[in-house]
Amino acid sequence: MKVAIYGQVYQDNALDYVQELLEELQKIDAEAVFEKQFYNLLAGQGDLGNYKTFTHEAGLDTSFDLFVSFGGDGTILRAITYIRDLGIPIVGVNTGRLGFLSTFKKEEVRHVVTEFLSGAYRLVERSLVAVYSDMEIPEFGEMNFALNEVSVSRKDTTSMITIETYLNDEYLTSYWADGLIIATPTGSTGYSLSCGGPVITPTAQSLVITPIAPH
Repeated sequence: MKVAIYGQVYQDNALDYVQELLEELQKIDAEAVFEKQFYNLLAGQGDLGNYKTFTHEAGLDTSFDLFVSFGGDGTILRAITYIRDLGIPIVGVNTGRLGFLSTFKKEEVRHVVTEFLSGAYRLVERSLVAVYSDMEIPEFGEMNFALNEVSVSRKDTTSMITIETYLNDEYLTSYWADGLIIATPTGSTGYSLSCGGPVITPTAQSLVITPIAPH
């Protein structure tokens, strides 16, 4: 078994919970590989031991069985940028505030391994939204996808903008607004909801189009 371990920031007792996970992995001779920056952060807090690391550019591949994210839902959103299309299942250990996606409490971190091995879990596939443009968008780089949403918004102006919207290459409508949000089912409870969009079930094969402050 091969497990990737990721987190963004060091929080109180985070090293303790990571070490609990490592103890469970050692019992089954599983290999643990850390995200490089998270590893350096933890190693500066105590004796972590020597482990292989991965980055955005290298170290992750389809040989991994599980990706464990320590943090809140925001950490899982960033974990997606590492996994991309590798198909590695993600499980979240909630050491942050919001835990809609991070389903394990930090005190239950040992159960991550035992429940995975026993098959006491269910894989839930989530939709991503991708952006393609005739113009190069340097801010995106290779990260032209999102788990929550993509938004188009006005810039350097106080005036509303007009956004012509097409669905399957057919004209839908033009929005006169501050911007437009294209949200996935996962993202329907985030920015889109705060702008009046609907909440849809996470497994729905749908996208939400929500105008921002429309006229």
